[in-house]
Amino acid sequence: MLALLAAVALPALYWDQGPATAAAVKQAGIERLYVPASEMAAWRDAGFDAQAFDAARFVKLPVPGVRYQMDVASATTVPWIDANGWRFQRKGGGSYFYDAPAGKAMLAAAEAYANGVEAVIHVDAKDLAGFARMLTFLRSIGGETLPALANFGFIDNGSAQTGEVMNLLARRNLLFEVVRKPDPKYEMNVEIPADAKITNPSDFSARVRQDLTDEKRLLRIFGSDVVLARLNGDNTRVRVHLINYSDRKVEGLRVRVRGVYSRGTLAAFGQEKAALEDFSAADGATEFTVPSIDVYAAMDLRK
Repeated sequence: MLALLAAVALPALYWDQGPATAAAVKQAGIERLYVPASEMAAWRDAGFDAQAFDAARFVKLPVPGVRYQMDVASATTVPWIDANGWRFQRKGGGSYFYDAPAGKAMLAAAEAYANGVEAVIHVDAKDLAGFARMLTFLRSIGGETLPALANFGFIDNGSAQTGEVMNLLARRNLLFEVVRKPDPKYEMNVEIPADAKITNPSDFSARVRQDLTDEKRLLRIFGSDVVLARLNGDNTRVRVHLINYSDRKVEGLRVRVRGVYSRGTLAAFGQEKAALEDFSAADGATEFTVPSIDVYAAMDLRK
């Protein structure tokens, strides 16, 4: 398990099942929650840190996950990831709300935590115990507010077209920072002119990868099309966040991080004795294998 670091904000529960379910919520180990305003006093009387949920304070998000679509060219199904990381980057903060159907609460919690945003999640009753386990796991690994790391700046003109490109860049695990103008700290800044018409955003994002070059990428993942990553760090350490958007475990995921790190630790949700395998650091990069990832895993690498 990763060493406990400074506390960070955890996703919060929105629960509308009524105070009669207080025993089940308490048994799950949840003490802080959002509830309908009319029920707040009853929940507080039951011993909970209950806050009234005001939908107007939050940006509602699409449900994260994977949809499999037919690839006409190859007659096979390909995964389309519904992820919100690019939306968080575009907005640059804010508070968010997930209305998570059954089976999605843990993924929503992992996505919000990995992106460092404030989020409230409406949890289906079937997922209460799983959501509570995820909160316990996230609390146990801690995490300082280390800066997000990126390879290039991306100038957002606010258009739907630009948003689509950001989505595709994120799905390729190309790490960018949304900026208002070219940032000199990056060797590369990407801008789509407001009057430009991109006929194939997927090809455009592929060209961005080509221009960047894989050798310069801060982070690469091998062995899965359904795992997205975030990277935070400073001059001495980094944390790699891996989110599995599918409903199946991913086995044998290989990760390459630019920079030489002498040691690394792994915390994987649902695995008590998770450890990195085939760890190597040479030629300006560190590589390792994550044996299995269910919903979320975090790696801490230190020099």
